[in-house]
Amino acid sequence: MQNAPQHSPRAPDHPSLFRSLGDVASLINASNDLDATLRHLLEAVCSETPWAAGGIMSVDVQQGYAQVIARHDPSHIGASMNDRWLLAESPSGLALARNEPIIIRDATKSRLFPGYRREAIEHGYRTVVILPMTYREPNGHRIVLSVRSREIVAVNPSDIALLQFVVHLGEIAMKKAQSFSEEQAFGARLRSALASHGSLLDLVLADGSVEAAAEKTASMLPNPLLIVDLTSRRVRAERSPVPALIDDAAWREAIEGDDAQQFLDLAGRNFPAGRQDARDLDISVGGHQLKVRAIACPLSVDGERVGVLIVFSRTSDFSDLDQLLLDSARFGLSVQMMRSYVAHTAEARSLEDLFADLLDGKSAPDEIAARARRLGIELVMPAHMMVFCLSQDGKLSGTGSVELRRTIAHSVLRSHERATTVFRAGSIVIRYPLDRRKSTNVDALTRRLMEEMRTAMGETPIVVQSGICRRPADYASAWRECRRIRDLARRFDRSGIVTARDFGPFPVLMSAVDTGEMRNFVENLIGAVAKHDEAHGTCYIKTLSIFLDHGCRSQACADALSLHVTTLRYRLTRLRDLFGLRMDTPEQRFALQLALQFQRIMVPRGASAPSEVSGSSA
Repeated sequence: MQNAPQHSPRAPDHPSLFRSLGDVASLINASNDLDATLRHLLEAVCSETPWAAGGIMSVDVQQGYAQVIARHDPSHIGASMNDRWLLAESPSGLALARNEPIIIRDATKSRLFPGYRREAIEHGYRTVVILPMTYREPNGHRIVLSVRSREIVAVNPSDIALLQFVVHLGEIAMKKAQSFSEEQAFGARLRSALASHGSLLDLVLADGSVEAAAEKTASMLPNPLLIVDLTSRRVRAERSPVPALIDDAAWREAIEGDDAQQFLDLAGRNFPAGRQDARDLDISVGGHQLKVRAIACPLSVDGERVGVLIVFSRTSDFSDLDQLLLDSARFGLSVQMMRSYVAHTAEARSLEDLFADLLDGKSAPDEIAARARRLGIELVMPAHMMVFCLSQDGKLSGTGSVELRRTIAHSVLRSHERATTVFRAGSIVIRYPLDRRKSTNVDALTRRLMEEMRTAMGETPIVVQSGICRRPADYASAWRECRRIRDLARRFDRSGIVTARDFGPFPVLMSAVDTGEMRNFVENLIGAVAKHDEAHGTCYIKTLSIFLDHGCRSQACADALSLHVTTLRYRLTRLRDLFGLRMDTPEQRFALQLALQFQRIMVPRGASAPSEVSGSSA
């Protein structure tokens, strides 16, 4: 083969060739079979030209290979040729790098491409031309066209122009096939989306649960997602958006457990109106600080937020079809959550009505017990009530506090499944049965609820606990006592856990007396004594209080103060001489005790008591 004469073979029959290429163009227009079209294109270019064989190859630059995707070889000059070439031994990579045709005049003598040289010698072909295509496959691979002849061909510009026309036809065929494939894929996704939308509507019309709607939504969308349901204070998740870092099981356990609160907080934020685009979310899951891209879609009912759908995405935006699926999922979830919200609201109203009658004592005990039993509450079981309120009733009555009341109700149920939470007269009232079978750390629960209210509302709440209520009739009196203590706490600027003991033995009297009159009473009786103690560092108020507490017995009082009885008598004389205080009659002693009690209640929290002076100091 190496001694064959070197000359140009016969010129191509251009009319016949162009007719063949025209047939190929018609085939491109009429057929969607890319393999058949490419074979006909190679057959046309080889039938009326010097070229005996041709091929089209896909070039994977990263892997370093060129793979044959179409071939025409009627004379079998390459009967056992490779379908896969190393780029290092092929001119394909060079043609793509230069973006111009590569002509090997005699492949049997080529030193640059040893693979072609070995095969040319073995199979008897000489001139080879490789032309690059601008088309890229969906995977990013470039395409080249190659033709081979049995004899050496003097390739001129018209031959190259003709081959470039063939390349152009091939690109048209491949672009059309890709477009058709994309249309088919889009059509399939659209049919799937419509079917999913229809099945979700069927589920909604069948009055399915939020859990069923969430499961259906997860099957509709290809992305990992997370659903926050504010009506039940639950967060649902299935697949992890970062599987390399956190697997699905660990993701679900963390999201539905300790890490749920951040998503409950996120659900309450304001979101921009209109189409939702992906944005970065900073979250903490399973001890990992993550920045993930996601689309957060709010779920609302009558303008009130009931949840949020979070779809994790590695891309910056969703397509229109993705948005269609997203809107369908939002609709289905919103409808189901609306039903859950309505049911929750109806149950809450029933509880509100029940407790309104129970606490006001307006209904017969048997009738109120029967109503409670229908709502799953056994009033015959001993129970306490805890009343949480703020400095003013209106602060817990506004729409902004609705989410706080939901949060508290959810926290209470997590700690005590038989507890009941209602909103009554500007206060959150919690009834929790005394269940011996299940111990509840009431102190820890109270502290947690106080912290939640302080964080949400900006002030420490007032907390009052009732005595044990053993029958329906006990609740009205317990509620009156709790309200009395609550009102006293508000009047005297108290917060935190407040009990009747904080107001001494006279809470009923104090709740009935005007605060201004009370202050005037204290000021007129012992105000001068308190001011003298504060100005001179004496402790006449303490001496007076302990003396009265010990029944006006001098020795017992002196022992309690660690004083000599003579010193005590001197102080008592000074009280009479300086301030005109007399303790001769029971009425006088009662008035002083009452003034001291009122004064203790009205002393601002954290105020330091007068320094104690021992010995003979006045």
